[in-house]
Amino acid sequence: MILGKNIYLILTHTGTTWSKIIKKLNDYKYSHVMLSLDDNFDRMYSFGRKKWYNPFIAGFVVEDKDGDFFSFYNKAKCRVYKFAVTDKQYDDLCKVLDWFEENKHRVSYDIIGVILRYIGISFRQKDRYVCTHFVGSVLKDSGIAPMINKPEELKPQDFETIANRISSKIIYEGFLRKIPRS
Repeated sequence: MILGKNIYLILTHTGTTWSKIIKKLNDYKYSHVMLSLDDNFDRMYSFGRKKWYNPFIAGFVVEDKDGDFFSFYNKAKCRVYKFAVTDKQYDDLCKVLDWFEENKHRVSYDIIGVILRYIGISFRQKDRYVCTHFVGSVLKDSGIAPMINKPEELKPQDFETIANRISSKIIYEGFLRKIPRS
């Protein structure tokens, strides 16, 4: 297998009320997960707030470490994993992400699913995601992490295990806005 491209998995904790609740329920230092295909972190894909000031307007988002959300929540902490993928996996990942971008008005945030997962109930609604479900789904659907069984059940700490299983390495830990650009 020839590995030709790098992608990045970013675990974060912003300090918002919602992220504090998720952090407490998880008993884990991070509460949110994103993917980036570029080493400048200009485009990080996830499910979360569409407006930094309103947690109820949520869905598919493409975030920038220097954008509105992380400018306001500038003390967000993160851990960044880097891992190599094949050209085919990268192309398949791009196709899946393109589908989400083209259908961003069709997909939405799964508030019911996120609540039920923390009381131990597996629940899946069509076209509804939370950050962990989204990232797990795109990693599985692109063939990068085929070992993911039920993406809708993933929690932020599960990505530490996934990152280790797909031979990633931690390249940064600290404030998200200070991730070094290449």
